Amino acid sequence: MPKIANIIEDARLGGPQVRIAEVAKRLKGNEYETTVIIPKKDNKRFKTRLEEYGVKYKELSLHRLTKEPKHLVLFVLLFFYELFVLYRYLKKENFDVLHVSGGSWQWKGVLAGKLARCKVLWHLNDTKMPSYIKLFFKPLAKCCVDGFIVAGSRVKSYYLDELKINKEIIHEIQAPVDCEVFDPQKVQSDPKMDSYDGLKVVTVANVNPVKGLETFIRMVNEINKQAAQKVSFVIVGSINNNQKSYYDYLNSLKEKYNIENLYFYGVSNDVKSILKSTDIYVCSSIAEASPVSLWEAMAMKKAVVSTDVGDVSRFISDGKNGYIVNVGDYEQLANQIGVLIENINIRERYGKEARKVVRNNLDISTVAEQHQITYKEAEKV
Repeated sequence: MPKIANIIEDARLGGPQVRIAEVAKRLKGNEYETTVIIPKKDNKRFKTRLEEYGVKYKELSLHRLTKEPKHLVLFVLLFFYELFVLYRYLKKENFDVLHVSGGSWQWKGVLAGKLARCKVLWHLNDTKMPSYIKLFFKPLAKCCVDGFIVAGSRVKSYYLDELKINKEIIHEIQAPVDCEVFDPQKVQSDPKMDSYDGLKVVTVANVNPVKGLETFIRMVNEINKQAAQKVSFVIVGSINNNQKSYYDYLNSLKEKYNIENLYFYGVSNDVKSILKSTDIYVCSSIAEASPVSLWEAMAMKKAVVSTDVGDVSRFISDGKNGYIVNVGDYEQLANQIGVLIENINIRERYGKEARKVVRNNLDISTVAEQHQITYKEAEKV
């Protein structure tokens, strides 16, 4: 049975981590054996998910590239030591394919895989990175990688087309949703969410500038000026230490506009129940690739409004199963959400159509099969 190693240098649970766990779970016992390599720090929720799924994992001392001073210093100082530890583990276990997840800054995995003579697949899942990241990415991509998985056509354009990188293996694979789990007929609503008054307009996003949460708050202010009925707005996601200043900025906006019906829910380990209690789902991001939280909301039959990021326009037909607005345009966002607030028939129709799109294109069974095909191709390179 071919052995797959899937490595990510950030173990905080988010879209890439969910995708890793879901795919490994589905491929388990189906030709491939996956071991997920994760850092020892900040891995509790991700590790719990892997254990629940029965997926093998290995904890190593790995520091991520970040703006946090402590982690950044350790990333630089320990880079070559951690590279050696990772190389030694890959060599010992004799993996056939190393799947480097998490994006274009995951350099240690790429280098260690090359040194250990694994077939290296680099998974790219963003469309916004500092120029120095792309500067390091290009030579590594050309000399150390056997193929790529890109989480959408805009990702491919941003990295591979723009930098003129040609490889035999380039597969576009979207983030997956388990439509059997994210099924509104099988899910109970969240009690805390149900305690909020009126309709619930929700976004699921860790507090981070890339999620465009200031746009979300300005949108709330616009809707509060005109909404004829009670509405509660909820941001669901973690507030990490390195984003405290951004969180303070968001709260200052809330105070500036005197908003009383906006709530920071915090972390949830049961997003599907959050979505069960949701009436309208919003993605206000300034950059995405394949936004899994949006796909999950669509799977739960929610009417959605999203900024035009990543491959959203491939799966949301504006005015048919949701709405798409320009990035940063909070007035347009407010107008489209206002339409949904006032018309339950449109909300229900869009929600039904949204679930059909996800089931047909983004279900975990489809995505896992695409990974399996990619792994087989990588083995033959």
